[in-house]
Amino acid sequence: MPPGQEKFLAIADIKGWGYANSDLRGYLGALTVLQDYHPERLGKLFIVHAPYIFMKVWKLVYPFIDDNTKKKIVFVDNKKLKSTLLEEIDESQLPEIYGGQLPLVPIQDS
Repeated sequence: MPPGQEKFLAIADIKGWGYANSDLRGYLGALTVLQDYHPERLGKLFIVHAPYIFMKVWKLVYPFIDDNTKKKIVFVDNKKLKSTLLEEIDESQLPEIYGGQLPLVPIQDS
């Protein structure tokens, strides 16, 4: 992150997430790294397009998440996607796929 910027905001679009993607140990490991080694770096995490099966797995993971981190995780209602994201993200920085102005650029393999 650039100097002077202490926190980051992320959008996790988990459309199509399924049981094959549910590595609970991996999720808990990632949360541990974020919570224990980079505390307070997460400003907010917006989770969009969460399928039903994800919510079932979420109930298993949720108790292991630090209370401060829990407050930063927002599940976004599909009907309020753009308006919710624009509360925290400038329209020029919000990707077009979520109603903003920022074009996404594909990452090319070298």
